[in-house]
Amino acid sequence: MAKIVLSLPPFTMEELFGKMAESGSNMPSLGLLSLAAVLKREGHDVSIIEPTVMNMDLDAAIKKIMLLNPKYVGITAPTILIYQAARLARELKKADDKIITLIGGPHITAIPAETMSAFPEFDIGCIGEGEETAVELIPALENGSALKNVKGIVIREEGKVLVTPPRPFMQDLDKLPFPAWELLEGFPRGYKPTAHTYRHLPVATLVTSRGCPNQCNFCDTSVFGRRYRYHSAQYVYRMMDMLYRAYGVREITFYDDAITTNRQRIMELCALLRESRMKMAWSCFSRVNNVDKEMLKLMKETGCWEIGYGIESGSQQILDTMNKRITLDQIRDAVRLTKEAGISPKGFFIFGSFLETKETIRQTTDFAKELMLDVFHVTHFTPFPGSAAFAEADRYGAFEKDWRKMNMLKVCFIPKGLTVRELEDSQRKAFLEFYLRPRIAFEEIKGIFRDPVSSLIRIFRGLHSLISIFFSKGQDD
Repeated sequence: MAKIVLSLPPFTMEELFGKMAESGSNMPSLGLLSLAAVLKREGHDVSIIEPTVMNMDLDAAIKKIMLLNPKYVGITAPTILIYQAARLARELKKADDKIITLIGGPHITAIPAETMSAFPEFDIGCIGEGEETAVELIPALENGSALKNVKGIVIREEGKVLVTPPRPFMQDLDKLPFPAWELLEGFPRGYKPTAHTYRHLPVATLVTSRGCPNQCNFCDTSVFGRRYRYHSAQYVYRMMDMLYRAYGVREITFYDDAITTNRQRIMELCALLRESRMKMAWSCFSRVNNVDKEMLKLMKETGCWEIGYGIESGSQQILDTMNKRITLDQIRDAVRLTKEAGISPKGFFIFGSFLETKETIRQTTDFAKELMLDVFHVTHFTPFPGSAAFAEADRYGAFEKDWRKMNMLKVCFIPKGLTVRELEDSQRKAFLEFYLRPRIAFEEIKGIFRDPVSSLIRIFRGLHSLISIFFSKGQDD
């Protein structure tokens, strides 16, 4: 049995969300929860540390981890937090040079050799899905076996970085144990969802599928691949039931890229929820070409109150450049059907992609206002490592490959013909144009009558974010 600590790196909400920090999300790391559950099943002594949730800075996190006396510390990090992850690993090495540091997550998966070369603090990198790799890796480390025989890792041998052959993706996700929620301190009430993303507290998050068959140029699919795999409807229902009964959870946010990709599965899940009469609210994300009237009606009947759509642009040319494989008419139809079903439609947009101009940004802002969206969210185009856009960005504009700016909230790519100021001003103006309209105010007032406490909290946080956006111009200059 090995003593293992799994941790996120310490970070501030400002580091991750910038001027939107007040309304940022601070929910559990689902990757760590799944990995911890698998390692526990193998008999290992596993702990999870989430420093930001626990209000820990780096020193406090180091102290907490060292009190647990681990042999292995596994850290997960997206690109925006890779430097914080390296800092945590470096300080752990100073505290105890015998600790073996493991790094996993989307960044190391996208560019493993480059990351290991940049950060000697990491001993081993885990590429892609971590569960089966960890089950093989820990015994290999314990027994002194040759690590080069473990698939899906990146190591150093004789001063050189070595990437082992890739590990096949898991096919039967139902073989995984439920996430190890029992290892989280203060779960679920100690975790903060994003403003305007919930109606009932406490909230939990789930990812019930892996792999995305779509080919949007700005997405990095290296962790889970392109083949769509999923938990069965029965498995998902059992997770929801456990969260409801054992933890008092009253709302689920599904973080699947598009939970409606398999129509039969979502219909089966809704049927199970209807039969159970579980009073669980839920929200999810979908592609606009993956919903229909019958599906939306059943989703509404079983607690779904919001669907987020990756709309991205109001210009068909920009959508085609992104390889979204959707049309403006499909977007209009999906939003209309969602609204008619009584579900709140939420639109995600991106400014500053390849071939973006002032005119296409104007088209997108006007298109967003034309749609019957309740929530509008716009970010900056970010060519993440591992995405198709990462390799092509230099052809279309100025790309600053600073990993610390890659959170979609900071401008790191500037398309030809535009400036940073124009992109930031366009985002700010679009937010204000969308939200400072009578229809949006009326929708918020209706929400107060449905759920006064939650609605007022969401409104307060939303107003705080709008004020931050409005006054951020002077801070950016």
